Amino acid sequence: MLINLAWSSMAALAIAPLQDILNLGNEARMNLPGRAEGNWRWRCTEHMLTPAAFGLLHDLTKTSNREVSKSNIP
Repeated sequence: MLINLAWSSMAALAIAPLQDILNLGNEARMNLPGRAEGNWRWRCTEHMLTPAAFGLLHDLTKTSNREVSKSNIP
């Protein structure tokens, strides 16, 4: 999974599309190359933001040592 690779990198920030974090399919694509109309219409709804999705993101953040504790915040 590319998200694992990004989170395990030494980069200061790791960013991934929300569609990938939520493990959505082609129906959640923002745009299709070569398609002039109908792009940029996908929207995240509240019901997509499940505790399970954030649990996976939290676990990945913790195992890749990207977790921020209060002692790390200036």
